[in-house]
Formats: sequence, C-alpha cells, structure tokens
Amino acid sequence: MQQKLYSQIQLLIEMSKMDIRKRYLGTLLGSAWAIISPFATTALIYIVMIYGLKTGSRVGQISYVYWLISGMLAWFFVLEILSTGINTIIENSHLVTKIRFPLHLLVIVKVVAAMPIHILLMLIFMLLMAVQGVGSFTYWLQLPYYFLCAVILTLGINYLTSSAQVFIRDIGSIMGVVLQALFWATPIFWKSDLIANSHFAFLLYSPFAYVITGYRDSLFDALPFWQRPVETIVFWITTLFILLFGMVFFERVRPHFADVL
Repeated sequence: MQQKLYSQIQLLIEMSKMDIRKRYLGTLLGSAWAIISPFATTALIYIVMIYGLKTGSRVGQISYVYWLISGMLAWFFVLEILSTGINTIIENSHLVTKIRFPLHLLVIVKVVAAMPIHILLMLIFMLLMAVQGVGSFTYWLQLPYYFLCAVILTLGINYLTSSAQVFIRDIGSIMGVVLQALFWATPIFWKSDLIANSHFAFLLYSPFAYVITGYRDSLFDALPFWQRPVETIVFWITTLFILLFGMVFFERVRPHFADVL
C-alpha cells in the first residue's frame, strides 16, 4: 500500500513538471509569461480603477495597488486551475484506455502544476511588502490555510467539470462564461462594503469571495479565520459538498470515458 502511494506521488510530481513545461513550450519568453500575464492584467485594472473610475488610491490604511494585487494573485491561482482543468481528460485521452492508470491523478496534476508559480508570485509580493513595511507579518502564517481552501475548492470543481466535458463539450464554453461572471461578482477589485447592505450581499458568502477576502485578512487586516465563523462554516459546507459530489460523479462516469473518446 505504501509502495503504491509512493509511486503515485512520484508519478504526480513528474506529470506536473511535464504539464508546466508543455504549457510554455514554443513560446519566445517561456515561463516568464507566468509573471508577465498577471502583472499586465493587474496593471490594466489598476489604471482603469484609479484613473478611469477614480475609486481612490487607498483602501483603509492600505495602498490600493497592494490591496488589488493580493486579490488578483489569489484569483489568478484559482483561474489557472479551473481554466486548464476542464479539458484534462480529453487532452490525455491516450491514457484513458490504460486500465491500470489512475485517472484521478490527471485532475490533481492541474492543481499541483499551478502551485509553483503562485507560490513564487506570492513570495515576491510578500518580500516587496516586507521591504515597504506593509502588512501584518504575524498573520502571514495564516496564508497556507487559505491556500489549502483554494486547492480543495478548485480540485472539487475540476473533478466535476473535467468529467462532464467528456460527454458535453459545451461545458468548456459554459465554464468560461461562469468564470467571467465570478470575476466581476467576487470582491477582487471592488470593496465588499459596496454591497454589504444590498440585495447582492449573498455574493460575499461565495467560496471564491472567502478565499480572496482571506488572503487580504492575512496580509493586511490581521483577522484570524475563526473570527469569520459564518463565512467559514458556509465555505466548508459548500466546498466539501462540491468535492464529494465531484469525486463521486467522476468515479461513476469514468468507465464510460473510453467509449466516448
């Protein structure tokens, strides 16, 4: 049993490395795009919000640029996993026919492959914050918790979408629309108090909002997660349901992958 687990972990690591290399294969700048792309998007949104919509240069005591980057980095991590995970079974159709191959690893690979870049970007960002004396350093130790929250949430969604995509190819397009809607509906570049007392306050209880807000609570607000009991309970009930449902659905339809592909 231990030997089998060790072999699967080794296989997972090797496949994750291959996935990262394949993602930037043939590009002139290679893996540098992993940093350039989020930086360019964040810079564009910052310019629009500050100079176009004139929202102000600070959020409380925090510079808006730091506040925005923290939310964008968390969102890019989630987006990377979900957008690449949809086609993971279809992309590896040659492995579906191999009876002994653990297909569930294909879903996990997309999550693991997104981790190194996210961790690197977060370390760079935190180093810049430390140099500038920005943030609540003690509560940075809480970031791994919200990182784990993002991992479990996206893993559950990927189990569901990657298996459904095999049978309904529209899932990819639908997921693209959903991710666009989530980007605007999640407090990434707007303040949560804008809708806190409105009919849209329920959006603040979405699992995505929990992760984004959690990153900021840890980086800036020195707010431990147990002081958000309602949001924490809602998040884990929702996330564990998605994970369990996604895994069960994946196992139920897995025998039919080869027939469809």
